Amino acid sequence: MNRRGKVRIGFTTGSAAVAAAKAGLLFLAAGKRNHRIGIPCPDGHVRLIIPVEHLEPEPDGSAGPAVRVTVRKRAGDDPDATHNAAIVVRVRMEAAAYPEVVIQGGKGVGTVTRPGLPVPVGEAAINPGPRRQMQRALLETLERLDLTARVHVLVEVPEGLVLAEKTLNPRLGILGGISILGTRGTVKAFSHAAWKDTIRQCLDVALAEQLDAVALSTGGRGQRFLEAVLPELPGAAFIQVGDHPGFALRQASQRGMSRLVWGGFWGKLVKMAQGRPQTHARLFPVDLNALAELALRVGVERDLAASIAEANTARHALDLLRASSCCEQAVRRVLEAACRHCRCWARGTMDLELILLDYDGCVIQRVQCPKGIGNSRKP
Repeated sequence: MNRRGKVRIGFTTGSAAVAAAKAGLLFLAAGKRNHRIGIPCPDGHVRLIIPVEHLEPEPDGSAGPAVRVTVRKRAGDDPDATHNAAIVVRVRMEAAAYPEVVIQGGKGVGTVTRPGLPVPVGEAAINPGPRRQMQRALLETLERLDLTARVHVLVEVPEGLVLAEKTLNPRLGILGGISILGTRGTVKAFSHAAWKDTIRQCLDVALAEQLDAVALSTGGRGQRFLEAVLPELPGAAFIQVGDHPGFALRQASQRGMSRLVWGGFWGKLVKMAQGRPQTHARLFPVDLNALAELALRVGVERDLAASIAEANTARHALDLLRASSCCEQAVRRVLEAACRHCRCWARGTMDLELILLDYDGCVIQRVQCPKGIGNSRKP
C-alpha cells in the first residue's frame, strides 16, 4: 500500500507489451519518443497510462526500420512472479493495402504444447485478451495518424525462461517462457480477506436496494456473459466472487436472498461439484481422475475416460468429453453434484440455479437445484 493506505493497482504483462508496441509505432511513424503511453484495456472501456523505460532504434535492415522498446511490468500491491519483469517489444512497420497488426512471441515467451488452453497448440502463449488489446491500440493509432500499414510486433521477455519456473506454465505445457496475460488489463491486489470483504459489501448494497435475487460469477468476463443471459436483473444483482463460491452462497443466504444464480465456466463448476467451496487454481486443482470416473459411470467409452484423466486442463477434459454421445449426461451429472454442495454451503431453501457457460458466453446447460438436497460426496 502507499502511505495513505490505498491499494496500488498494477498492470498486466499484456498491457506492458501493448504500451511498448504503441510507443514503438509512434516512434517509427512520427518520430516521437514518448515516456508515458496511453492504451486501452482489452474491452476498451478503461484506458491506462504506462511508463516507457527504454526505446532503442535498430539499424535499418532489408525489412526496413525497426525499434525495440522496454516496459517494466508492475503488479501494484499484488506482486507476482512477473512483477518488475522487462517486457521488450520489437516493432517494425511496412507498407500494406490495409491496416494490419501481426503479433508474434520471441525469446522468453512460452509456446503452447498441450491442448486445453485459450491459445492453440504451437502458438506463442499470448492470450486472446492481450491480442485484442494490441490490435485495438495499434489500429487506433494508425487511424489517428492517417496511415495504412502492416505493423509487425515481436514480444520478448529476457528473463521469461527463469520466471516461468515460478508459474503454472510448465505443468500446463507452456514451454520456453511465460505467458502474456491480461483479461482486464490491470492487476488488483486481492487477498482472500479482501475478496470476502468485497463480497459482503456487494451483497449489502444489493440488500439495501431491496433486491431478493443475486447472480454470482468468478470475474469480469463471467459477469458480462451472465448479464447477457439474465437481462431482467439490475446491475447491483451481479457480484464477482473470485474463488469463493461457498462463502458467497452462505453470505447471500444469510441476507435472506430468495433466489441465487451461480454462472461460470467448466473448471470452477467441476471443482464445486467435487466439494470445493474455495476454487483457487494453486490450492485446489481439478480432480481429473474423479471426473473420468464420473464419465465412465454415465457410459463414456473407457479409452476416452482414460484420456480425460490425463487431460491437460479441465477445459481440455471438456473438449475430449464432447466427442462422446454421453457428454450432455456427464455435464448434467457434474452440475447436479455442484447443486448438492451449493445447497450445503448456502444452508437455505432459496431458489438456486447453476448456469454453465462456454468460453464465448453461450449457455451449455442450466440446472435448477432441487430443495432439500445436500451432501459431501464427489460426483
